[in-house]
Amino acid sequence: MTQPSTRKYAAQPLAAPPGTLVDLFFGAVERHHLKQAQLFRAPGGGRALSHEELLARVHALGDALLDLGLQRGDRVALLSENRPEWALADYAMLCVGLLNVPVYPTLPANQISYILNDAGVRAIFVSGADQLAKIRECQKSVVSLQHVIPFDDQGSSQPGEQALAQLFERGRSAASRTDDAAFKSRAHSARPDDVATLIYTSGTTGSPKGVMLSHNNIYSNVVAQSWMKPEPGAPFVTVSFLPLSHVFQRMVDYCLFWLGCTIAYSTIDNAADALHEVRPTLAVAVPRVYEKLYARILTAAGLKRRLVLWARQVAL
Repeated sequence: MTQPSTRKYAAQPLAAPPGTLVDLFFGAVERHHLKQAQLFRAPGGGRALSHEELLARVHALGDALLDLGLQRGDRVALLSENRPEWALADYAMLCVGLLNVPVYPTLPANQISYILNDAGVRAIFVSGADQLAKIRECQKSVVSLQHVIPFDDQGSSQPGEQALAQLFERGRSAASRTDDAAFKSRAHSARPDDVATLIYTSGTTGSPKGVMLSHNNIYSNVVAQSWMKPEPGAPFVTVSFLPLSHVFQRMVDYCLFWLGCTIAYSTIDNAADALHEVRPTLAVAVPRVYEKLYARILTAAGLKRRLVLWARQVAL
């Protein structure tokens, strides 16, 4: 994929050719071949996943989702904190034409139930035991829900539950696996105007509203951010800590993935530790995060406080 001219598109936004999130995914994997595409915490310490490993997992998971009986256009929810499996499930859904319905992990069971019913969700990915408990609580009231896929193996499972590791094996089996060329060809059947995701609003009056966003709605935003590409050979690492269930961090991650940035995953509660450990080249946040950081810095006393106030004045 040719890098577009950001200056040209900023001056004439309609000149940007339309595209899909599938184009972004395969384009990044084929261009960059990073050994550390994703960084994350795992039992026993930190781990990295390469672009090639990620592609193989996306392929296996996509095949497994279709083998469950899901079909292009079906809605699949994603209830999880930021972690690499969030992106994995999202890319797998995009590649087989399933509509991702992200759900805030802070929501209670009754609000989750409303969203799942309104969207007609047939399957849902969930992160840990706390999120799985919410789904078990509301599952009987969501008549369309057939499959529950925990990221972490919870040991004992209930009917309709199948852990992510089991789905990987299912997707890799000879019975359900497509070859690489067929998988890629099917993925690229997505069109720019196809709906890619249903995102439910928060903070509105009344019940949440499902907003339909096409591939090109998000793709065009990604293309417009191509100015962030670093100098060749320079380190390029970020920490993804704002909720991926919100479109802002999700768009940022698509963009940085496309540009060849290593993405380390963290929850917002652990963001300070993650930033200190990873020391990213780039971190993206919303004003409220900076306000909280500033307020915390101003709690310093004595010499530290004088240095902070001096540095602020210099910056201004």
